[in-house]
Amino acid sequence: MFLALLLADFKTYAKEQPDSLKTVKHFHLPPTITYTNNFSASYVQYKNWKYNGNNSYSFLLRSNVNYDSTGNNWETHLRFNGELGYLKFIDSTWVKNTDYFDFAADVVKKTGKRFENVFSFYFSSQFLSAYENIYNDSGLYAKHWISGFGSPMNIDIGYGATIHFWKTNRIDLTFVTLHTSTMPLLDNEVPDKASGIIYKNTLISSEYGLGIQTYIRKSIGKRIRWENNSRFFANAINRQKCTVDFRNRVIVKIVKYLDFIVDSRIRYAPYPPYKFQFRNELMLSFTFEKV
Repeated sequence: MFLALLLADFKTYAKEQPDSLKTVKHFHLPPTITYTNNFSASYVQYKNWKYNGNNSYSFLLRSNVNYDSTGNNWETHLRFNGELGYLKFIDSTWVKNTDYFDFAADVVKKTGKRFENVFSFYFSSQFLSAYENIYNDSGLYAKHWISGFGSPMNIDIGYGATIHFWKTNRIDLTFVTLHTSTMPLLDNEVPDKASGIIYKNTLISSEYGLGIQTYIRKSIGKRIRWENNSRFFANAINRQKCTVDFRNRVIVKIVKYLDFIVDSRIRYAPYPPYKFQFRNELMLSFTFEKV
């Protein structure tokens, strides 16, 4: 019912727009592929810091690939993002502190209207397995698997409308979206049976709803670039029925191969403790980019 009403309102809105808002100028661009790779490293020394001390190295590798093709009747946009980071304590162990990747594909049917049809696909997970150290039933110290490739995982398949601005930037409204997710179940977790099915200690859930996606990559002058790749999904006004993944980045080019990056991410997942997660980073990064 919610989706039917939303679709009806959307169609009514499109019909009521003046002709000046119904048409949009298209840009016919040859296929382009953009590669961006960032590598950053740091060394941190703590001495008598809160009556403790340790030394550590951190390494972070980020990769981004964009493919854009704009023809007379169709547009194709592919995007890959990946991030892998480790923290190494001196004379101690390696700790993985960030690990994720996602792939997005959009196909746009060009009609010359302000709002055009879009078919979208999205997949996200992590590269490597993650473990935590626990004491097993025998009282021995052992590694316990907590997550890996395919668990957790999110898959979105959607159909809706897209609006273009700044030539190749766009916002998608996929009012028909199938959202499927998997989440590993750790010890002593007992999920609500109505939330999905359980298969090999993994909770699998699937639902229809409304999705919003932003794809912004805008140069501001010669040295500054703004990037925003955010996603939102919901099928009810309920903390268990929506997900948010806001990613915003401002890149300032200092010299060739050296950038200053302000990176922000706000994430909300529909499971305990039902709180927004925030991550803000300021970094100097060695960057290799090729178009």
